[in-house]
Amino acid sequence: MNLKNLNAKYALVNAGFMLLVAGSIGFAYNYLSQSGFDSGTIGTVMSVVSLGGVFLGPAVGDLADRSEKITQKLIITVSMAICGALAALLLVVPSGSFLILPVVVIAFMSAMVGMPLLNGMAFIYEKAGGVINYGLCRGIGSVAYAVGSNVVGRLWAGLGRNTLPIWMVFGAVLTAVAINLMPDAPKDVPSDDAPAEPQGESISVLQFFNKYPSTIMVVASLVLLYFCHNIFQTYCGAVLGEFVPEADVERVQGNAFFIQAMVELPTMFGFALIMKRLSVNQIMSISAVFYSIKHIVLAMASSVPMFYAGMILQMVSYAAITPAVVYFANDQVHEEDRNKSQAVFMTANSVGGLLASFVGGWLFQLLNVRAGLTIGVIASVIGTVLMVLGTRKKTA
Repeated sequence: MNLKNLNAKYALVNAGFMLLVAGSIGFAYNYLSQSGFDSGTIGTVMSVVSLGGVFLGPAVGDLADRSEKITQKLIITVSMAICGALAALLLVVPSGSFLILPVVVIAFMSAMVGMPLLNGMAFIYEKAGGVINYGLCRGIGSVAYAVGSNVVGRLWAGLGRNTLPIWMVFGAVLTAVAINLMPDAPKDVPSDDAPAEPQGESISVLQFFNKYPSTIMVVASLVLLYFCHNIFQTYCGAVLGEFVPEADVERVQGNAFFIQAMVELPTMFGFALIMKRLSVNQIMSISAVFYSIKHIVLAMASSVPMFYAGMILQMVSYAAITPAVVYFANDQVHEEDRNKSQAVFMTANSVGGLLASFVGGWLFQLLNVRAGLTIGVIASVIGTVLMVLGTRKKTA
């Protein structure tokens, strides 16, 4: 197996994937609202996408763990092909057509299915003798997200809603090409620290929690934190619409996403150094506290500068907790369950997104934007408390 330039190749995959995310999930509300759908319908659609992630993520992670022939590369390549093809279909579906809804659901689910596998691949290559700086490569992904968000926000003024499917095709193709530049991830690589128990049968999510009960509180915390995070991400256009002229919403949104992604870079790039000073558990607790502070600032924002200021707190919240969770998920389980563990922890994001999409969408429609944000902030604070308590437990 050729492990040369592994960091560069892995960084390119992260970049392609985050470009795809920037143009799909980041602007989904804008696309669907400009296609003629109300906030409640959009919330339901995004809930279905998140619900698909809840079941599909662990399923493909388990498939990659157990199958000798179906690899992470193959799954990601197929998912990108489906995503790109359906995104291209959106270019010819007329605005207001209900055909848009199932196409968006399947395209977005396909776009997200590869993330836990991509995370787990880093550790597989390291076991095989490769060297991957996960924080650095994930930071490159953040640069791509920042640039992509800014570009999409600016293209929207000229291309309108078609910006989203065009960008998704581009991101899916780039990701598929990049993942196939990676060497095949090996199966059954010998490990210095053998698993405490032999390879067993596939386990369900409930069996996973029964096997690793110390992870339950942390996963619950992540669900609540991601719930609030996803309200601001999914409905950023609606939040900005409270104090930004309609014609400027996408531009300001692109700038906001650019800021929050760029400030992630020092944390992502320096994460290996941070881990030398703080344990993964400590990093997760501290970042959870700043996550709630960020959410409070964004919920109170009444001007563009204040909203941008809240986005700067991404540096000490999302930017720290994202790589920390990957290491935490890897450390908590036996070797044969690591892909499943990555998928379970990624599912926390999907569940948070599910709740944010459904609750946020209908609250925004039936009550108002501020009501949805208030509920999100309360959930975030509870999540922070659970994180502090959960990470105090001794790791497995």
